[in-house]
Amino acid sequence: MPFYCFLALFACGVTSIVLSVVLAGVKIRKDESLTKYRTAHWFLCAALLFYGLSNFFQISLEDAQEETLSGLLMITVGSLQAMMFTMVALIFIRPAVVTLRNVSVQFTIIALLSAFLFFAHFTFPPSVYTVIFRFYIAAYVTLLAIYTYIFLKSYKVFRKQMMDYYEEEELLYRTRRIKWIFWSALAVGIMALLLNIDSHYVNMLFTSLFTAYFILVTISYINYQQYAQLIVHAYDSTTTQQDTPQKSLTPEEADELKTRIHEWVRQKKFAETDKSVDEIAGELGTKCNTLREYFTNCVGEDFRSWRNRIRIEEAKRLIDANPSMKITEVMAQTGFNDRPYFYRIFTKIAGTSLADYRKDKAERQLPAKS
Repeated sequence: MPFYCFLALFACGVTSIVLSVVLAGVKIRKDESLTKYRTAHWFLCAALLFYGLSNFFQISLEDAQEETLSGLLMITVGSLQAMMFTMVALIFIRPAVVTLRNVSVQFTIIALLSAFLFFAHFTFPPSVYTVIFRFYIAAYVTLLAIYTYIFLKSYKVFRKQMMDYYEEEELLYRTRRIKWIFWSALAVGIMALLLNIDSHYVNMLFTSLFTAYFILVTISYINYQQYAQLIVHAYDSTTTQQDTPQKSLTPEEADELKTRIHEWVRQKKFAETDKSVDEIAGELGTKCNTLREYFTNCVGEDFRSWRNRIRIEEAKRLIDANPSMKITEVMAQTGFNDRPYFYRIFTKIAGTSLADYRKDKAERQLPAKS
């Protein structure tokens, strides 16, 4: 094995094991709602440890064995990692579908097939091994396809649940890293298939990229903890689905609700974030579906669109008063947490970019100051 390949494998192995230890030491709040999140935590630790040890195993091989087994190691490690990362991503978006039983079954099947593949490599004639290896590749491609289908289906449910419960598109925008974890894991899995060549150089490239990916996933996972409870609460709550008004709003009830909404806006309650529709409806003295009915029939737009419009109008008012005001301050006072999302919604509602709007207001104030 060339020295630079040895160095790359050693560095990646050490990095992965250190990441596993560091992640194992990350404290997660002792909250029942975070049980599945803690499970994902140990999945990720196990994936990091397994990957690090596989690098050291490859280092321990003799040159002839290492050259022959590099492609085999790549595809078997890729299979196990595909399962691990899919389960982590699913725990984030739909915790109920991931159980210890189904994970154990999947892990056992993949581990047994991988072990049999190694056994066939050393035991069977090359012609027989080639057939077995092709079947394994076909199973691997099928596995990636199944995981992609499961993730897409689960993400669709996740998106609907979050929108129904929070009426807050920004929360989905802030949790976009979940999709990134899955799609990047899929890309790595496909890369393991395409780069399945017995070559030191290719193996070193794949190992380095995979380790960099692990670092980014670990960072994303740690940052994600702040959203875990919000997602769990959206799934645990059944009031949104069960809350059906007994009758339509009367004109008197609509007028009374309109008055309460005006007061709610005057108190700038719209700037409060990560609140469910049920919580907001409770503040307004009504029920979730009644609130939605009011906005649909009396306002002519849904609550989410209305609130975004109110927030952007407030942002424009703040900028009009002080064009040099920091964007972070504007966001904090209008209920936005994600800068790219704020820019996108501002442009959509105001009809111009935030930068152009601020520039225009600043230029208009110049004559007044001179």
